Amino acid sequence: MADPRNGSPLFDADAILRKAYFGVWLLSLVFAGFAIWGIVRYPHWSWAVPIAAAVVALAANHRLRTANRRGETVLLGGTTLLFVVASGVMLGVALRLARA
Repeated sequence: MADPRNGSPLFDADAILRKAYFGVWLLSLVFAGFAIWGIVRYPHWSWAVPIAAAVVALAANHRLRTANRRGETVLLGGTTLLFVVASGVMLGVALRLARA
């Protein structure tokens, strides 16, 4: 069955996409919030990397919501996942660098 909005076979995946959209939105905001708290607590240039990764993840996640092709959905989903994980990893790295 095709999604009536775009004619793609994403109709069955809509509930999964909505849950993933909210989860990535929440995680990105949490990671960005921790990085901003880190800037205040331990001033260091390395906090910019997790903030930038969280912003890119939020932008890709927003674009994912309006994707209309299956390949575009896969590409944006992978990009979103990559930048959320990078934001979390770089948050730990920034903390170690700032405290050293």
